[in-house]
Amino acid sequence: MENKYAPVWERLEHSGPRPERVRNVIQMGYQEFKGKVQEQSDSFVHSILDSLYSGDAYLIKGAFPKAFMTDLRKNVHAYCKDRPSEFYKMLEGSPDFHRIIDPETGKKYSFLSCKHSCYFYHWNDDPFDVFAPINERWRVLKLLMGLQPHAYENNTPKDGVVDRIQVVRYPPRIGFLEPHTDPYLHQRLIFSGYMSKRGVDYQGGGFYLVGEGDQVLNVEDDIDVGDICFCYATVYHGVAPVDIDKEPDWENDDGRWFLSMYSNASDEVKNRHTGSPAKLSIPGVLPD
Repeated sequence: MENKYAPVWERLEHSGPRPERVRNVIQMGYQEFKGKVQEQSDSFVHSILDSLYSGDAYLIKGAFPKAFMTDLRKNVHAYCKDRPSEFYKMLEGSPDFHRIIDPETGKKYSFLSCKHSCYFYHWNDDPFDVFAPINERWRVLKLLMGLQPHAYENNTPKDGVVDRIQVVRYPPRIGFLEPHTDPYLHQRLIFSGYMSKRGVDYQGGGFYLVGEGDQVLNVEDDIDVGDICFCYATVYHGVAPVDIDKEPDWENDDGRWFLSMYSNASDEVKNRHTGSPAKLSIPGVLPD
């Protein structure tokens, strides 16, 4: 199908540096957003891509049913309890797995983190039937990113780029993700779904974007379970610790949960493109 976004992205990315700082957070209902993306009117194509390349983030309300996110959280928590923490590179035949990334293990990654992540790939069994509803939303974002809607879905690591779903829990007090940028070569936009709500499931902290002067832009107060958020991948962002007065426990399901959807260069690719830490000193976004 024709993708009107692709040439506009090419023009923008050759016109100036990629954005690093968030400008605004724009809210829109999912059905309105989906309709506009798929319609591809010239005015919308130019306005939203100019907005994204200027650093704007979009909070799309009601993208997933709350029941879907709640069930996924419960199912993944039970799945992880029944299996050992493991690690597999993105190589041909990689299984689904989960990994406890404690503060020491987090030092092995491109940027510092502490979290419990569960990874799912298209070529495996899809134990919770998540790919159909997730791909329905992901295809809309892929179109917006200048790709064909079904891009990468049938790829395996030997093809170079693969879709990976990650369900993440940030445990109380110690869970965090330092400010960073994400890879942009194969997926121009970060794409996250929200599985818990501040003030209900946890207190304080959570997802943030970094604006001019290293000012932290709080997004969490406007987030409900089932919303998604996206912005250009090079905009600085991270996750600050939540429930800092609570004792962490890797066996519990408390803390902050989110759903990450990313098209990654696999480990079959030499010198693959990765994200990088932002090297910013921002009070309150890292554990004490």
